[in-house]
Amino acid sequence: MNSRSVAIFAVVVAVIVGAAYWFINGENAAHYTAPPPDVKKAPAQENTASSEPSNPPSRFIPEPAFVPDKVPVAPGNSTVVMTEDDRKIDDALNLYKGNTDQDHLNTAQALITLLPSLTKDGQVEAASHISNLLPDEAWGKLNHIWRNPSFNPDVLEVFETDLMNREDKVKLPALLEAIRIPNHPARDNAMSTLQVFLDEDYGDNVAKWETAMKAFLKKAEDEEREANAPVNK
Repeated sequence: MNSRSVAIFAVVVAVIVGAAYWFINGENAAHYTAPPPDVKKAPAQENTASSEPSNPPSRFIPEPAFVPDKVPVAPGNSTVVMTEDDRKIDDALNLYKGNTDQDHLNTAQALITLLPSLTKDGQVEAASHISNLLPDEAWGKLNHIWRNPSFNPDVLEVFETDLMNREDKVKLPALLEAIRIPNHPARDNAMSTLQVFLDEDYGDNVAKWETAMKAFLKKAEDEEREANAPVNK
């Protein structure tokens, strides 16, 4: 084979190789699809009915309606049940409607007369009215009740409390009466009170209590008379 033939043969081989290369690469290039980008997916959250968003939207919650502690009852809608005691006490209170000292005394006397006919609760209510109405100088009208240790003890307690607000010349003699009666409900308290006033404790010796009490009241009376005596110029 001469040099011309070799050259032609080389050209042919080169053409064939080039055609084969174009065919292979061109075909693959036509159907090549780039792979999708590597996207990282966020982990899926549980989808449950009870789950709530981390930042829930604000909701308007209306304030509860104001409900007063006590609902006023319209006049005429309430029923007042009066007991027999209430009726008797009201009758006594309305018997003397004036506002004078004599009216108060008469009303107190009406309630004192009424006491034995009332129930124990009614007696306590009446005793409270008596304490408010009875003047100091008429407290002796209660002696027949005060000296009765078997009377309603709650009533005696009302009168004992009332005595603490009376003048000494009313209070101390009444307390001495309680000391005279061994089973009087107020006896121990009466002794304690007299001990404070007289600065002595005579125990069960009623005579000494009485002597000391009279001396105390006499001294107080003299001091009051002296204080009220006119000043001589």
